[in-house]
Amino acid sequence: MNYAMSDRENDAPNPNGSGKNRNPVTGIIDRLIDIGREQGTVSVGEMSHALNYRSYGPFFLIPGLVGMSPLGAFPGMPTVLALMIALFAGQIVLGRRHIWLPDILERQKVGGDRLERAMKKMDPVARWLDRHFHERLDILFTRRTVRIAAGICLLLVVPTPLLEVFPFAAALPMMVVTGFGLAMILHDGAVMIASGVLVIIGLIAGIFIVA
Repeated sequence: MNYAMSDRENDAPNPNGSGKNRNPVTGIIDRLIDIGREQGTVSVGEMSHALNYRSYGPFFLIPGLVGMSPLGAFPGMPTVLALMIALFAGQIVLGRRHIWLPDILERQKVGGDRLERAMKKMDPVARWLDRHFHERLDILFTRRTVRIAAGICLLLVVPTPLLEVFPFAAALPMMVVTGFGLAMILHDGAVMIASGVLVIIGLIAGIFIVA
């Protein structure tokens, strides 16, 4: 299935007519809670259609948030999320304007009640993000910088299957992926920079641990 991106990298308009959606992250979480409540099982494809993606950001934000939520602790889930992120990121790095999601990933399902509970736990985080982050340093957002961010996300999730051996270790790269996704949705250059700094800190820490 292909998901076309709009020409402008931002979230859907505010339904109240005030221009930009001032609560984009909360809106995403609320929609996932709704479809979890409405359906016994929810496929990845159904989540994608329900959210009606209009920017690259949600392709990183949603898997990242799920990976950081209690759902991310279930065996195999981090690997599935990593495969999704790698697939999205690879296409963005190549400059594709249409994101393709294979049927085998679209058909992956999670219990509706489990999805609802996990997203409810993430709701306070979403509200905090919407409250504290907004458009800053918008000049940082070009096709090139978005592709660079996607490339970083791709590299981060490659070792995720190995990290499943350690409880919640996979949540660390997911945190950075979430940061880049949030930055893309809100056009917040400060978050983009902070996510990059986290990557550098992680690399330095990894070098010291290995040494």
